Amino acid sequence: MEQKNCDLLFNYLKSILYDSNVSPLDIEELDPPYRKLGMGLQYLEQAIAEMKQCSAALAKGDLKDFHPSQENFLCDNLKNIHANLEHLTWQAKQVAKGDYSQHVSYLGEFSVAFNTMISQLQEREKSLKNEAEMEKAHTESIKKYNCLLMEFIRRSNDDIFVTDVHTNEILEASRNKIHLEQEQEIVEKFKEVLAQGDSSSQQWQWIITTHDQSSYRIVSILTEWRHVPAYAHFIQDVTSEEMEHGLL
Repeated sequence: MEQKNCDLLFNYLKSILYDSNVSPLDIEELDPPYRKLGMGLQYLEQAIAEMKQCSAALAKGDLKDFHPSQENFLCDNLKNIHANLEHLTWQAKQVAKGDYSQHVSYLGEFSVAFNTMISQLQEREKSLKNEAEMEKAHTESIKKYNCLLMEFIRRSNDDIFVTDVHTNEILEASRNKIHLEQEQEIVEKFKEVLAQGDSSSQQWQWIITTHDQSSYRIVSILTEWRHVPAYAHFIQDVTSEEMEHGLL
């Protein structure tokens, strides 16, 4: 008789611990002295089932579907994890809003990783802000320079024109003394100057004699024209000067 009760209780406990579908225990099959123990195991079955359900919810990151009963001591650690994850979720949302003062100290190694991530995000944001400010200042500087260059082109008696670094297209020109054909000659000659000169240089001074025997001293400067990398060519007619020296 005693062996039968022990077997029923043992098999029921084994099913609770190892089976996904627990084989139920019929209390009436137990002798009266063993029924209270059987009822205790039934309570254990419910507590373990609840613990598994809550664990599954946490494993999926579902913090809302977590409602263990207060008297279920098996879920105490899960309750602590749930509370920590809820607070961590709130902190992550604060960080997303730009609050980098958030720090975690209650999740061991994860705390170190989370805090490191926050520090890196903060440094990255500072870096991006600095870059944006520098870019804004650079844009303003180029804008002022372009306005100054435009005014210089308008007022200067010498010729000035601007070419695209990549396409060699003439972007702006004063055309006081030289004409388009001469400008094209200058552009082609400047390609040779670049090929023969220092590639890291940003300014070149050179002389060209065009097909009509006109001689020009040119200062070419690497710059930016309306957000496009460009060369500004300042051209001075030195034909008379060259003739005086007998070079033409």
